[in-house]
Amino acid sequence: MNTKKRTKKVTSKNFFDTLKTSVEEGVKHAKGLVSLKTETLELPDTPPTYSVSEIKKLRKELNVSQPVFASYLGCTPQTVKGWEQGRIKPSAPTRRLLQVLSSAPNIVIGAIFGSSKKRR
Repeated sequence: MNTKKRTKKVTSKNFFDTLKTSVEEGVKHAKGLVSLKTETLELPDTPPTYSVSEIKKLRKELNVSQPVFASYLGCTPQTVKGWEQGRIKPSAPTRRLLQVLSSAPNIVIGAIFGSSKKRR
């Protein structure tokens, strides 16, 4: 069965009618006259934490300098230096990117540089 999702652009002219229809649908659901479509999503675990030695080891395994490693992660070389010295910790989004970089470096590096890998 092929179903299309119909979308309607809300404008200042149709705002009230769209809002009214939405409220009416909500009332029908509350009365048990209609059921809502639901979708269950599986959420990933929180990204792992990385120790000073793990960050250094990953960078060295990639054979890149702190500035190049920083460019992979979208941060400054000073930030990488802070992680490697233990002064600061990577944020959750950065830890997720570190996770991807450690398990599949070609995905991240390929996304940054395309087919040619430029490393210093």
